[in-house]
Amino acid sequence: MGWLWAAMTSGALALFSTYWDDSLHTDIGRDTFWSAPHMLLYGSILVTLGTLARWAWPQARREGTAGILRDPVLRGAAVSGAAVGISAPADAAWHTAFGRDAVLWSPPHLLAVAATMALTVALLRAVVQQGGSRLPVMAADSLVLAAALVPVMEYDSDVPQFSALWYLPVVSAGATLAVVVIRRFDPHPNAVVHAALLVTAARLLTVGFLALLGHSTPVVPPVLLVAIAVDLVHRWRTSPWWSALVVPAAVHAAYVPLLPVMPHGTEVSADQVAPSLLLALSASALVVLMSEDVPSPRRRTVEATVVASALLIAFPLLTAPRALAHDPGQGADAGQARWRAFVGEHEVDVTLTTDDPALRPVELVARRAGEKATGRLTPVPDGTDRGRIALHAEGRWFLYATFKDARNRTAESWVAVQQGSGRNLTTTRPVYLPPPQTYGAGRTAATVGLYGLAAAILLTVARSGRTHRAPQPRQSGRN
Repeated sequence: MGWLWAAMTSGALALFSTYWDDSLHTDIGRDTFWSAPHMLLYGSILVTLGTLARWAWPQARREGTAGILRDPVLRGAAVSGAAVGISAPADAAWHTAFGRDAVLWSPPHLLAVAATMALTVALLRAVVQQGGSRLPVMAADSLVLAAALVPVMEYDSDVPQFSALWYLPVVSAGATLAVVVIRRFDPHPNAVVHAALLVTAARLLTVGFLALLGHSTPVVPPVLLVAIAVDLVHRWRTSPWWSALVVPAAVHAAYVPLLPVMPHGTEVSADQVAPSLLLALSASALVVLMSEDVPSPRRRTVEATVVASALLIAFPLLTAPRALAHDPGQGADAGQARWRAFVGEHEVDVTLTTDDPALRPVELVARRAGEKATGRLTPVPDGTDRGRIALHAEGRWFLYATFKDARNRTAESWVAVQQGSGRNLTTTRPVYLPPPQTYGAGRTAATVGLYGLAAAILLTVARSGRTHRAPQPRQSGRN
């Protein structure tokens, strides 16, 4: 069990480092490859893969490739390791071919998220197979739940790329998948509550660490309330299909009233609650269908319902505009800009001074959750550029000042502002040339391929161990 404890500890550090990295992107933008959160992330992933491989090595050496393919736990570990290995070069190739981006739901980033989920499930299966006390199983359960919440990291940090309408449906889908997987491998009646307790404690530590560093912090998700509802219902209704009802309802009941009072929470407006719940129910039903067999007498009804749910989810996704809210990857250096801004209730007054007199001001642009606001930015006789922009929604906005340089190329600089904060902001920020983005058939094909691979990984995760019935721990010489 020692090697698995090492793998779980490094896995927890990898999940923590994703929130640290996201915080730096929010506060300072694109940073160096050698930044502390990057090094912790990559190092932790390598340690997780290495220690998991070391745990599996005795059996793999005895039985060879055939043994790995025959053993579902070793097979799952190998698949998850391969998925993690593919995601890093896929991300690098994407940025090289199509330009840099900072959107969590971009194809290579979602592939990495799916690979991480597969890795946590492989760890859970290994821990259950190894046997032992309750604590390592709880730790493995919590990693599965924590990984399932990573897709909403930007919403949890109030830097949404897309409409808040999608926030809670994605929480519901991820939580439903985690509940199904945890229940499949951990028969304890309070398994989900135990996992949620550890996830909550880990998020509190993350918030405290980032606050000490002076960085932006994510919310502490109220998943414990969701877990309590799930485990209570499970005492009377053990079918996984109940999760498709209970999880979305509990997520909305817990999140909607608490998000407005949480620092840096992305609020779901009153007019979005009903469609959000409908989408969440549809998404959770799809997750359960991926995970479980449908009883023959109800197959046609369930399949028809799921097809309708898929169409309901797909239509707004296919018609959604390209995301551009968070830092879009920055680019080549073009100087420095001195920002002085007052963030009022609904407007931001801006005064800018650049170190390159050839930069001509164009406009102010504010972006948040797929929404965009614009304002004038004009030069004044004292050598500064001044402007004002109205922000029509609550939350954190990314405010861009755009310029034209001596060669008539677009340059920009940005800061993050909290609407209605009443704060005076003074800071020096880079001016850069935004990198070009490549669109076309090649990008479309790569998008379909990477999303398809991510979906295949998640399908494998959802269906892993479906015949598992809490076997007796196997005696092993591994340590």
